[in-house]
Amino acid sequence: MRALLLVIAIFVPQLVLASESSVVIAVGYASSVPPVRVQTRADYLAVPVSVQSDTKDPLKRIDQIENALRSLADRVKQQGDLAIRPGSVSLSPRDTAKSFISYEPSPAPPVQLYLLASLKPETSVFALTKRIHQLVVANPAPDGVRLVVGNTTLGVNDPEKFRPQLLGLIAKSVADTRKILGANGSTELDGLENPIAVMVVNETDVMLFINFRVKIQMRPT
Repeated sequence: MRALLLVIAIFVPQLVLASESSVVIAVGYASSVPPVRVQTRADYLAVPVSVQSDTKDPLKRIDQIENALRSLADRVKQQGDLAIRPGSVSLSPRDTAKSFISYEPSPAPPVQLYLLASLKPETSVFALTKRIHQLVVANPAPDGVRLVVGNTTLGVNDPEKFRPQLLGLIAKSVADTRKILGANGSTELDGLENPIAVMVVNETDVMLFINFRVKIQMRPT
């Protein structure tokens, strides 16, 4: 009788955005909850801000976006307890070719960044979000430029510090699964080297996990 190979996939779409620092920003929710995870309070409240320009001249558009970013960075610096982290950036010129289409071409890709505020136990998520919104709209953007504030999310400082804890939980989960199944064959784990993913749980907490796959061989007794 052939051995039965049981494959258990522990996989949730990657939901992290890592900047050049050790801060990782959770950018959404997952439809399913990973069975092996660690829940903890986030270190930061993070609010995405998109800098958009509809100016057709690519050189002028670059200058406008740069000036808007400098102005926003100066205002953030004055706050002291706020910080900026970059997101996706694209300053590529728009295609100005004419064609027969029944819709308007999409605007130039925006420059996105994140404004971070420390999420201390005594702070209110709603007060911090309101404060960041007020900061962004404090000064009007140059003509043709829009600053669009996105949905509030959370950030974690150096999630890799949770890797030993997660690996221990994964080992226990695999051992428990083998015991329940009565498995007597070999076990293979793939993906343990994947970066730690971050998922928003509620207004203050995040869930950390590793996407991995387990293969358990069931030998006939």
